[in-house]
Amino acid sequence: MRITARSIARIAPLLALAATGTAQAYDPIVSKQGWVRVDSYQDRQCYGEVGTNGRFYVLAVYGMEPGERAQLTITNGDMQPIRREVRANSGGKWTDYYIPFRFGTGEGGYVTATISGQSCQVPLGFSWQRSKGWEEKPPLRNPYR
Repeated sequence: MRITARSIARIAPLLALAATGTAQAYDPIVSKQGWVRVDSYQDRQCYGEVGTNGRFYVLAVYGMEPGERAQLTITNGDMQPIRREVRANSGGKWTDYYIPFRFGTGEGGYVTATISGQSCQVPLGFSWQRSKGWEEKPPLRNPYR
């Protein structure tokens, strides 16, 4: 098999995009803490993902134009959709944390988060369940202090 400059030129954008999607972590602190990726989306230019520690979620989009404004729409079960404007940083990245909840109902549900800008349309979604108390028992207090 012969590799030519033309074949390299054809696959270079795909390789760059693949490298971008896997090399970039949604948040360096989150990555070091062992959070799990629960959803991701990728097209020719944009990459988006959702990560969680089981209580908090982080949403991230890469590949937007620097400083680009976009519309974030979040749905969560029967709640009224949340809509707000967001803006990419100077590197074309937008990220934010989200804590799912539903007043009076719901021990969980399915959340959709769509980030729509001029250069990107990133649909993300994940199931969640209400966290109930500590996973580890808190340390006992010394009654003599």
